[in-house]
Amino acid sequence: MVMNKYPIVEILIFFCRHSRLQKPSWRPQYVQHLKQIRSCHSKVEGGIRKSFYTVETKEGAIYELEFNHEELLWSLSNTESQKGLLVDRLLVHTKKHKHLPSQAHRMVPLRFEIFVEDEVERKSPLEMALVDRLQPYRFLKGKHNSIQISRIETSHMENTMLTKHLHYVAEDTDERFYHLVYTLDQMDWRFMQEVDKEFLFVR
Repeated sequence: MVMNKYPIVEILIFFCRHSRLQKPSWRPQYVQHLKQIRSCHSKVEGGIRKSFYTVETKEGAIYELEFNHEELLWSLSNTESQKGLLVDRLLVHTKKHKHLPSQAHRMVPLRFEIFVEDEVERKSPLEMALVDRLQPYRFLKGKHNSIQISRIETSHMENTMLTKHLHYVAEDTDERFYHLVYTLDQMDWRFMQEVDKEFLFVR
């Protein structure tokens, strides 16, 4: 499948690592809201692409975040002040525009949870499947049509020779369905098509 012929979309993504949720939600006692990104950059460590952020929140705290582009995992940097803390349930704005100083500049963590490690819900040391670590939350179709996702109908990963494609069929709040694909190496979200409800045989 040639992805370049499908349009890239501006999108909000929900990342979840330590919980298994049917749909995005946040726990008010843990939530932090972005005030500003003080600095961000990307680099390759041990052959793995990573992005690093110093973020200040509206709640008054400063956190050092890391994003592993290969594994689609967010974490807190290993600093003394963040020892014993975890980050999870991140709402991230992925920008459509590619010509930015670094890959980190394409992704902006807007909202996330910070909590102590002892309060993690999912005790298994095994990470969730790659396609389950993130899901589309809201995307822009055209210039002004903002689509809010209510749930994910189906998802699967396609492993090509060069990269991985994460496929999602998402239902919006008006009960319309859309096929969206994330291309792992390019960090692009592509709008494939609107899916006719009649083609969803198993519900």
